[in-house]
Amino acid sequence: MQEKKLNEDRRRAERKELSVDGRLMTPAGEEFTCSVLDISLVGIALSTPAPANLDDKVIIYLNDLGRFEGKVVRMINGGFCVEIHLVTPRRERVAERIRWLFENQRLPAASAESQRQFPRITPKESGLGAASRLILPNGERTECRVLDMSLSGAHLKTDLRPPIDSRVQVGRMTGRVVRHTPEGIGVHFDNLATELPTDASHLTE
Repeated sequence: MQEKKLNEDRRRAERKELSVDGRLMTPAGEEFTCSVLDISLVGIALSTPAPANLDDKVIIYLNDLGRFEGKVVRMINGGFCVEIHLVTPRRERVAERIRWLFENQRLPAASAESQRQFPRITPKESGLGAASRLILPNGERTECRVLDMSLSGAHLKTDLRPPIDSRVQVGRMTGRVVRHTPEGIGVHFDNLATELPTDASHLTE
């Protein structure tokens, strides 16, 4: 039993070098870009211009991996390391995603587009841009338009800028605001779609 636990602990702590970009939010609410240097199920080493101190709590959004919360445990040149805690079953899903990304990042650049796990579709490709409805944390409802979307999220055109990490509803989908853009906001869905959408029906009521 003890040997089994030791093997499981080693597996969780096994670090993979990945090329994954993302964004993070500091305790002060400031948002910065970041890039993964290596990652395991218990920690992430990040390259980022974000200021940080030991024990700072940060929120991280990584492309294709989602949202993480953790504590800064070590400073490194050009960034820092964050300790994370994942619970089952998300830990298993993240482990599978890390394995997939690690294996497929070795493919030639020419085939990168075909290997994207969450390809985005645009209004021109699928007739998006139809009006949708954005519901804010305070219950306020406002019209928005879908600029593009994928299995994991959508880019919305709106004049409003809900705070990063605030919960919103877009049509029938719920999620969190992960970035502000000149056109509006980016939303990461709570649950992935089971197949690539061919229209924006799940984002309209």
